[in-house]
Amino acid sequence: MPRALRIALTAWAFLLFFLGSPLIGLVVLPAARLFAPSADAHLRRCTRWIAGAHRVFWGWLSLSGLVHRRPDPVALPGLGAEQPYVMVTNHPSLIDVILLLGSYDGLTCVVKGSWYRSIVLGPLLRQTTYLAGPGSGLDESEDMLGTMVEHLRAGHRLLVFPEGTRSLPDRLHRFRRGAVEAAVRAGVPIVALFLEVDPPILRKGVPFWKVPSRAARFRVELLDILSTEGVAEGDARRLNAELQARFQARFAAAAGAPVEAAARSAAAAS
Repeated sequence: MPRALRIALTAWAFLLFFLGSPLIGLVVLPAARLFAPSADAHLRRCTRWIAGAHRVFWGWLSLSGLVHRRPDPVALPGLGAEQPYVMVTNHPSLIDVILLLGSYDGLTCVVKGSWYRSIVLGPLLRQTTYLAGPGSGLDESEDMLGTMVEHLRAGHRLLVFPEGTRSLPDRLHRFRRGAVEAAVRAGVPIVALFLEVDPPILRKGVPFWKVPSRAARFRVELLDILSTEGVAEGDARRLNAELQARFQARFAAAAGAPVEAAARSAAAAS
């Protein structure tokens, strides 16, 4: 596919996303509220519908030749169909959140406060069970850790990128321990997934028009499912450091770097 066409299709994908989101948030979801038995049921139903929209959008990206088809969700052995958990992953691409939210039933996430207030994305996000991050103007976003714990105890599943932003091409950012602390306090498992993208696409600091020469293939790998049963809250820092070391080692293996160097990097970050 010619480079100019790939750039045009990428631009169209962004336009489709940012035009479709307010249409759904301002027209489709409010109409659905009329038929919901309760406000909570409406939020949960809308969250499921948005997950379906993510799958449709990924299908369009695949049909356009920008990405390969959506990989099958990785099985999570030992977890019940409705069991809440915290999912932590690295964050190599802008669209990996769309991939994950569309792949796992009931998965929610923390969204940027500015997105929650946005006139484009806000009407849609405010009708889901996603959590509003700091800066949203909501009282609950000021105590993010407490809000995450309550969210998990209410039975929701929560996706967190512990780096807080997209990963760098040559290394991972230091892991924040909020995800681990929330899982420990709520007593829910931690699902650790590693994401690989080949070739890289929509990385941090790279303009969208710098597209790869071929379709990006996403690969999702289960690193571990960690039980937090019996883990004291004071051990969250240690558990977070161990988790980051596991990711650093896997990142180094994917990049062909020595695992020992990755271990030293993880130790310095903790």
